Amino acid sequence: MKRVACRMPLTLKTMLRQAVADDGYGGKGKSLWVREALTQLFEHDPDLMNVGVGDDLEVNDAEDAFFLSMENGLAIDAAVEVIRSQYPRAEGIQSAIVRAAVRYRLRGRGKK
Repeated sequence: MKRVACRMPLTLKTMLRQAVADDGYGGKGKSLWVREALTQLFEHDPDLMNVGVGDDLEVNDAEDAFFLSMENGLAIDAAVEVIRSQYPRAEGIQSAIVRAAVRYRLRGRGKK
């Protein structure tokens, strides 16, 4: 497991913590919830069209940390390379990917 810190809006951090609790993941389940969110994002959005969407509309005024699996870490590294090849000056790509995964999963929670 690899610890990853992510800057995000306080509202997103609050919504994440509420979703983790509502979904029954318990106090230590936040990282598992985020790992599953990353898997969903990479499976359903392989072109990473959701990464960076809306990032310029909110201030990343909070930080959260997660423990990611080696597989998640490798997938994020590959995604960073893809995005950096398209946008060489992009910064904070890893956090943008995590934010996109959290938002993607939060949007899908109502659809079952």
